[in-house]
Amino acid sequence: MEKGRIINLNGGVYKVMLNDGTIVELKARGKLRATKVNEINNKSISSKKEVQTVKLSPKVGDIVNISNDMIDSFEKRKNELIRPDIANIDQVLLVFSAKKPDFSYYLLDLFLTIIKAQNIDVIIVITKVDLIYINEFDELKENMSYYEKLGYKVLYVDSLNKHGIENVQKVLKNKITILSGQTGAGKSTLINALIPEFNLQTQEISEALGRGKHTTREVTLYPYNNGFIGDTPGFSKLDVNLIEKNKVKDLFVDFKKYHCQFKDCNHTKETKGCKVYEAYLNNEILKTRYESYLKIITGNGDKK
Repeated sequence: MEKGRIINLNGGVYKVMLNDGTIVELKARGKLRATKVNEINNKSISSKKEVQTVKLSPKVGDIVNISNDMIDSFEKRKNELIRPDIANIDQVLLVFSAKKPDFSYYLLDLFLTIIKAQNIDVIIVITKVDLIYINEFDELKENMSYYEKLGYKVLYVDSLNKHGIENVQKVLKNKITILSGQTGAGKSTLINALIPEFNLQTQEISEALGRGKHTTREVTLYPYNNGFIGDTPGFSKLDVNLIEKNKVKDLFVDFKKYHCQFKDCNHTKETKGCKVYEAYLNNEILKTRYESYLKIITGNGDKK
């Protein structure tokens, strides 16, 4: 039985890259279209009444088993997203600009919160650093050091002049990476700087997939540096409604170290004695970070 990874899905036809690099077009067996399960998203369902019939179709990123020119099954996923519809991601490259458009702490925190809920690693890339003054750059780096202390890698690049590009190339090696982030931050320019031959490479692969370069709205994985880069249209905006509002505070990892004594506390000024709110007042929590949290739980954020 052969194995491969799905790199594209269009009209029920799966494009699968086999271990030898060959791309083949396959369909899935009927048993994968819908089945009764007692496990959804790797979480067991205890009650028989909860056993449901759900669609278990393979998706882009899945490792699949192939027999008789059909996808017979797919292996257990380590993670998956719905928008975009993709599985088994190693990391998300969050691309934000220092200028034009201005850097948005709210959008950064929104993306980090939603991706954190999916248990996927994040690397923050800040582009267009050549467009800001030295004092602005120093202030930005000081604020971003807060995120570095939370465990996020932060990289600064000038894509046009290819400054800092080698650092981004290193984090892509052997990883399945999808790009997301702020609209207008220069994701395409970054890709062109990272991979000068990328246009040619994607064109060749696109021909193998039977379509033109960059004309699809489907999720596609392109091989690069012993890994894959995901072309994921529609992933420049994320829906905060995918997270229950009372779960948001648990996704702000910096809040946890303050051990708030109130079980159902939302960490706002309404609860006197809240340790998280006190930490914010004492400038232990980055001001913009806390303001992002309030916008997310109240739904008052700027979703541009």
